[in-house]
Amino acid sequence: MKLYKYKSLQNLWHILDIVINRRLYCAHWAELNDPLEGRYEAHFSDKGALGKIERAKNAFRVASLSASPDNFLLWSHYADGHKGVAIELDLPENHPDIVKVIYSPFSSVFSEEPQKGEDMRHIFNGKSEEWSYEQEYRIIFPRKYFRLPLKISRILVGPIVKAEQIRILRAALPLHVTLVQTELDRIQGVVRAASEG
Repeated sequence: MKLYKYKSLQNLWHILDIVINRRLYCAHWAELNDPLEGRYEAHFSDKGALGKIERAKNAFRVASLSASPDNFLLWSHYADGHKGVAIELDLPENHPDIVKVIYSPFSSVFSEEPQKGEDMRHIFNGKSEEWSYEQEYRIIFPRKYFRLPLKISRILVGPIVKAEQIRILRAALPLHVTLVQTELDRIQGVVRAASEG
């Protein structure tokens, strides 16, 4: 399945790290931009159980991706206002650490039932409905970096990236990576591939 990691060109190292080292940084949940990240409801008579949930929650890290390469808001919010890139990742459909985000007004609920590690992972696969435009998939992983199974072969370049930045990016990237220039469709409000180079 093809998923996209939006990045700014302001720190070229982050992009090169993904492409050359074939890995994605997984952030601690408190570093993510949703202040309600990792929310849950707990119904316990034993208050010590909350501490167990918090410890288990802190064991996971998250990398956020999108199924959409052309969403105007994603380019605006995560690719430096259309001056960044969307790195195309080819990931296996049924990988146990990759989940499709569920958009719902409801939180995970914990009760007196014994909890497994997998239950804690579910704290991070749901977000409130206003985030649904992101078409998000998440890598929910216990370590800082997730190893990518395949090489990066394509990067979409934002529609207002300067020509000299594209030349530097081309020179810095391995030859097997294709850069795809995008353009803004002002009528539809989406970003579309224009040309490959």
